[in-house]
Amino acid sequence: MSLTDYFFSARGRISRMEYWLGLLALIAISMMVSALIDPGAMKIDKGIVQSPTPAGTIWNLLITWPSTAIAIKRFNDRDWPHWLGYALGGLMGALVVANYHGFLLDPDQMNQGEKLVLLGLVVAFFWSIIENGFHAGTSGPNRYGSNPLAVENE
Repeated sequence: MSLTDYFFSARGRISRMEYWLGLLALIAISMMVSALIDPGAMKIDKGIVQSPTPAGTIWNLLITWPSTAIAIKRFNDRDWPHWLGYALGGLMGALVVANYHGFLLDPDQMNQGEKLVLLGLVVAFFWSIIENGFHAGTSGPNRYGSNPLAVENE
């Protein structure tokens, strides 16, 4: 699988190791780019969390697709419906837009509804990481393709 397919295609399957490598690479790249284009995004000034700049928001929206593509391929390996990855990507995009508008940034400033939304997002993201990062894929081929571990061993 080429790097372009790995980061931008929703087709196929990837192993847990490929998932973690891709996720860690995206986090490292995202942190470096964010520090360059939106240095204030990672700072908390006097207990106040800053909303991202338009450039930071655009970058976060752009990085959402490669994250989604990796999650979809991992859900494919687990033989889960691929739409779960798209739903996760939609949640990530909604969180980026909400943060840009100042929502869901500071739990101390949220009303109960916002806290419930944030809790739901945290649960969904952690569930996805646990499901995709720690559970083995289906052995042998499934409806999404051949086993990525069998391909590696050939």
